[in-house]
Amino acid sequence: MRVLITGAAGRLGRAIAAALRPEHQLRLADTGPLASDTGVECIQADLLEPEAVWAAVRNVDGVIHTGDPPADLPADELARDQSLLDWATRGTHVLFQAAIDAGVKRLVYASTLEVFRAYPDDVYISELWRPLPAPDMPVMSRYLGELACREFARDHMATITALRLGQLVLEEEVEDQTPDLMWLDVRDAAQAFRCAIRRDDSTAVWWTRRWGLYHVCAEPPHPKYLIDQAKALGFQPEHNFQRHWAPAQT
Repeated sequence: MRVLITGAAGRLGRAIAAALRPEHQLRLADTGPLASDTGVECIQADLLEPEAVWAAVRNVDGVIHTGDPPADLPADELARDQSLLDWATRGTHVLFQAAIDAGVKRLVYASTLEVFRAYPDDVYISELWRPLPAPDMPVMSRYLGELACREFARDHMATITALRLGQLVLEEEVEDQTPDLMWLDVRDAAQAFRCAIRRDDSTAVWWTRRWGLYHVCAEPPHPKYLIDQAKALGFQPEHNFQRHWAPAQT
């Protein structure tokens, strides 16, 4: 499969590319220049520029949108928030509309579990729970991008998948930190995208089949975020931070 990955210069984008490269032909896109690897096409494209986005989505079978904003966001807080909002809403819309127009049938978006941070830790949160996003633009913009994706599933015969990702870390880098029930090793996050891009319900009559929403994080002994639906896709976290949770089991 030919797959476009946006935000490919970021940590998540690089991990996804590494996970998909053995099975798929990749096209990596970012707002800045990318280091070209042998056999991987790299392009520079701003999601807010329709012509550049149209060129990026041509001749691909699937799109993975990491949602990562440009690295050069404005220093001013208000201007930065406006840029994040524009990137998550208009940028996602431009990308997905171009992909739909180009005949792409599989689109995956990176949302966030941070929309549930306000809930206490002694509950079990599934995809049926109501998000409570904080009035914080990095979180709110991701959620608004997710809602834009859902509308595409309503209106178009394409498979639209949103992965609500936990807090991205590397297991070996957080050994001395207080554990967080939202932790997700970035390598496991990449595995989830590898599973999600395989999903194809684009011919389903009911839009709820075309739309897929999955929680993705590690699996501690007493989780806050349930990942049963993601497991049904084939996701199985390999980094569950056992050293952090072991004392709680004794």
